[in-house]
Amino acid sequence: MEKLFNITLRNDYAFKRVFGTDENKDILQDLLECILDIPPETIAGLELLDKEFHKDAISDKTGVLDVKLRLKNSTIIDIEIQNRWNSEFAQRTIFYWAKMYTENLKTGEVYTKQPKCITINIVGEGFNLNNLIHSEYNVVEKHINDKLSDELEIHFLNLAKVKEQEENKETDKKKKKLYNWLKFIETDEEEVRTMLAQESAMMRKANSTIEVMEMSPKEKWLYENRMKYEHDKASWKHVGYQEGIEKGSYQKALETAKLMKNMNYPISDICKIAGLSIEEVEAL
Repeated sequence: MEKLFNITLRNDYAFKRVFGTDENKDILQDLLECILDIPPETIAGLELLDKEFHKDAISDKTGVLDVKLRLKNSTIIDIEIQNRWNSEFAQRTIFYWAKMYTENLKTGEVYTKQPKCITINIVGEGFNLNNLIHSEYNVVEKHINDKLSDELEIHFLNLAKVKEQEENKETDKKKKKLYNWLKFIETDEEEVRTMLAQESAMMRKANSTIEVMEMSPKEKWLYENRMKYEHDKASWKHVGYQEGIEKGSYQKALETAKLMKNMNYPISDICKIAGLSIEEVEAL
């Protein structure tokens, strides 16, 4: 059967299609083992929390196609791929982490029962917090670097840094494997993925999923809708429009702002993350 289009896993639909389905949980496990300092046997019992691909989420301007999962020890993890870094992204990922954390707090339950929450952000271009391929942020004491708690864990994976390196220079086995996975996600070239897959059974399986997708008219439609959304979003910013100018996005911004206001966030932070004016936030 003839291939209809070429896939890059920087497209969030393709990423979720490869890493966010029950039949590919072992592929996701293999990736997570490279990122997290968690025993493999704990990761092996992961449960996907959102396995569906809704048509509305594919084409809706507010749809976020992230991969959500729960581990055996109740840890909640959210993985999101972002093509381009922006100035609000750090605040946004902290907010989404906080939302995950508070959503799991049951009435009358002690705080020590709260599950650990982890966000993993795979960034295509423009990441500027540091010069690392993989960075992890926690809450630590400023002077002695002592961790207050391990419940806040935010990871950034820098695909642009991987792209800069022509070869894998890592000597540590775990870091070398992570580099290969990020190269597999970052590349547009089928030959590069095939070469990487020669050394990894999980990458071969991921490659097989991609090959099936590339021959499906339905997958082509879903994939290209997400690509169109990314291009449109970039165009809006280029001509000076704010995100959320459309009615649906504006309503989403209001919902986000209301939730943050109920959580007693400073008005200035709410305005920055939701993209609203002080007057709009105060009116909620």
